[in-house]
Amino acid sequence: MSRAGGAHPDADGEDLNTMYTTLNEYLLLENKFQPRLCLPEDSENGDVTTGARDGAAHVLRCLKVWFDLPAEVLVNAINLFDRFLSKMKVRPCHVPCITVSCMNIAIDEHAETVKQARNVTIEELVLVSQSACTAGDVSRMSLVITNKLALAGHRSITVLHWLKLFRKLVAAASDTVLPEDDLINLLEIAVCDARCVNSRTSELALVLIFHKLEQQFVNWSRRASEGGPPVPEQAYYLYEFAAQLQQHCHMSDESLVATHQLVRDVAARYEARLKAPHRQRLVWRLSERTLKVLRPTDRLTSLLPTIEEQHLTADATPKRNRTGSESEETCDWPCSPVLPVYCDN
Repeated sequence: MSRAGGAHPDADGEDLNTMYTTLNEYLLLENKFQPRLCLPEDSENGDVTTGARDGAAHVLRCLKVWFDLPAEVLVNAINLFDRFLSKMKVRPCHVPCITVSCMNIAIDEHAETVKQARNVTIEELVLVSQSACTAGDVSRMSLVITNKLALAGHRSITVLHWLKLFRKLVAAASDTVLPEDDLINLLEIAVCDARCVNSRTSELALVLIFHKLEQQFVNWSRRASEGGPPVPEQAYYLYEFAAQLQQHCHMSDESLVATHQLVRDVAARYEARLKAPHRQRLVWRLSERTLKVLRPTDRLTSLLPTIEEQHLTADATPKRNRTGSESEETCDWPCSPVLPVYCDN
């Protein structure tokens, strides 16, 4: 097929036709799973802000890393969270429970997709997330989210599905295979930022492909300038093939350029944070639950009185009981564990 309308001559025609069929199915369902989030940056009325949304997204990413969950679970959970907040007006106090509930639903859907039992319980999610809600609260909230988003019997088509499909199309159209781990890592960075929420899922996925192709082209050009092999001819065709995907998905140049600039800004901000020096200090923080079980510590002091030993004779030295039993004072000391956490200065 010619470059003006189809596949690379080396591509597998049957597989490519199947992928284009899947692409058309995704296009029909894209509007259904597209978040339309409208949150203020600052709120005086107690509304959920973009900062609270990004905080919830990073909690979901921490849960994904802690339990070693696949990227599909994280992206699906963030998509559920954004779509639920697009439909419902919630209070900031409900955000932690909604966050854990979206992760709970995403784990269930992934377990059903791979036909395996889930390996993370609701109790473990509640414990690690420190959301101050119970397993019963998460179960009830999960049911509310499922009903509001009409999730029963439907699999969500997220930006990760688009990204994997575009990557396969690029691989089928040329000999270039983009590294999937790098693309997924860049995707996680993008979906955790509220500025990328309302971008079309197909558009965001194609922009990530463009961004990675751009980096690959820079590497090829640098090697060629240093006396290495020249830039392969397929590199120029990849840009043309990506433009064909843009036309097939009915994406405007203005919208694609704007989304590409967003991805560049988000990626640059993330890389700048990685290069910044570590400026955190170790502090001790007590949760309300721990404070409730602690006993009063009024008698504890950091300064101890000086013992005037010169005024005491051997006979006047008071006798001390060394039976090993616990004294009346130490029995009131706190025994609950206090865990260290890191926070910004």
